[in-house]
This record gives sequence, C-alpha cells and structure tokens, in this order.
Amino acid sequence: MSNESENDLNSDVLRLYSSSGHEFVLSRKMSYVSGTIKSMLNADNSNFMEDKLSEIKFREISTPVLEKVIQYFYFKNKYTNSTSDLPEFQINEKIVVDLLLSAHFLDT
Repeated sequence: MSNESENDLNSDVLRLYSSSGHEFVLSRKMSYVSGTIKSMLNADNSNFMEDKLSEIKFREISTPVLEKVIQYFYFKNKYTNSTSDLPEFQINEKIVVDLLLSAHFLDT
C-alpha cells in the first residue's frame, strides 16, 4: 500500500477511549452523528489535539456507555433516510441515565 493511500486510511480512523482506557476504533464519518465530536474533528484549521491525533479520551464515559454510543452512531448512519421500519434500538436499563448524560454531552 502506498504511503498516500495508507494516510487516507489512517485519516478515516478514529480512536475513542472510555474512562477505563478501553479503545474503540471506528470511522471518523460514523462519529459525526455527535455534534461535539464533529466540531472537534471537522473544524477548519482545527487546533484540537484530538483532531491531530485522531483520538478522543472520554474520562467521564464508561466502557459500556461508550460502546452503546458507538452502536448508536452506526444505527443512526444506517437508518437515516431509510424508508423501512426502524428496528428497536436496545438499551440496557442499568446504563440509561449515564447514556442520556453522555448523549447530551456529545450532542447526539
């Protein structure tokens, strides 16, 4: 693989870290469901270190909550503008409050 195409591939990858340090790797475009993440990564002449490193550490979001947030990113990307019936997005009752707080912070 050429350096140019390898850089293109790496620039599309985003690493998100939970409060316990668990790493999630996803497409940057998938994360744009979050207004907060999108503004951090997509700003013109971004000075955010997260944009330069293609990683974001969430010190306040647990692994199960961040995992569910990422699942929602994929769900939202898949079903936006869909004409079919939407399947139910399953949420574990134990994380509902933390998930709502995270969704508010992430502007999803």
